[in-house]
Amino acid sequence: MTGFMINEVLQVYAEQGIKLNVLPKRVKNINFRLTAFDEPPFISLLSVSYPIRLSKKNLVNALLNRLDWAVDCQTKQKAKQQKKQATKSPAHVNDISELANVSLKSQVFFQGQQVVVQDLLVSQGITPENLIKLDISQALVNLYKHTVMQFIQQRQSHWETIVGQQAHRITPYRMKTRWGSCSTRARTIRLSIWLAQFPTACLDYVLVHELCHLHEANHSVRFWAQVAKAMPDYQLWHQQLKHGVMTV
Repeated sequence: MTGFMINEVLQVYAEQGIKLNVLPKRVKNINFRLTAFDEPPFISLLSVSYPIRLSKKNLVNALLNRLDWAVDCQTKQKAKQQKKQATKSPAHVNDISELANVSLKSQVFFQGQQVVVQDLLVSQGITPENLIKLDISQALVNLYKHTVMQFIQQRQSHWETIVGQQAHRITPYRMKTRWGSCSTRARTIRLSIWLAQFPTACLDYVLVHELCHLHEANHSVRFWAQVAKAMPDYQLWHQQLKHGVMTV
């Protein structure tokens, strides 16, 4: 496609975020097909095949006549995609393998909120230029681990005072089957890094739960009484974590 008129048509479509791919073929009529296209500044691709003998003037007129149709189709496609994204909620994950297909445009949970990965990472100080260099799965794991580590530093002393027990060490850990664990002999506690997906109160509950095991190394009535004494609304956060599959 060459010539001023053709270039002008290309510009008109480009202003609408539509990239044109126009090819002569052995066809009787002009065919148009609009598809989603992710190559900024374009968001749609209009593929056009036209008869080899069609004049440039007629081709230009056909493209201009189809502009409103293309924009209308683009609007409908965007609305459909937005509706699909709004109804499809991300799942809580408990293993790095479940992040394998996560992209910058995917949605994940972080501190109880559903967020776009790119927005989340940028909010943590990662520049847009560096995003394309990232191992996204590992970046999310590192963020979750850092978040749980910060929580421990801020809340350990608070809950140890309330529960009446002290742990020798509390660490974030990549756990696959539990939200937390407690070694009563070593007095050490591990908290799953995947807890960073949930509201902070869920982390509070798991920490209280594990600290209470230093009173009772089981799940007896006396154990749950200790949990309820330290955190009266624990059942609310316990139920929320149940949707995340793992156990405490």
